[in-house]
Amino acid sequence: MSKKKSYMKNNTIIKEGFFDNLLQIFKVFPQLKKNSKIKKDIQSLNKKVETLEKMMNDEMKDYGSKKKIKLNKFKLKDFIKGV
Repeated sequence: MSKKKSYMKNNTIIKEGFFDNLLQIFKVFPQLKKNSKIKKDIQSLNKKVETLEKMMNDEMKDYGSKKKIKLNKFKLKDFIKGV
């Protein structure tokens, strides 16, 4: 029988760093959640997004459109891969 290369072998998954990434998320994410500078920066970013949304809605209104643009607010999870 010929041996096929399997990408689902345990040693292959470990080599790809799956468990390392998972461990890093559990270590780092709670610390980032408590960081006040990061919270403040995300709030500042959300305020700027609100300002952009308001400006875009005003422009749409000037062009005669009744549709409103709604942009999502950012959270810490949006900036961390895998959370």
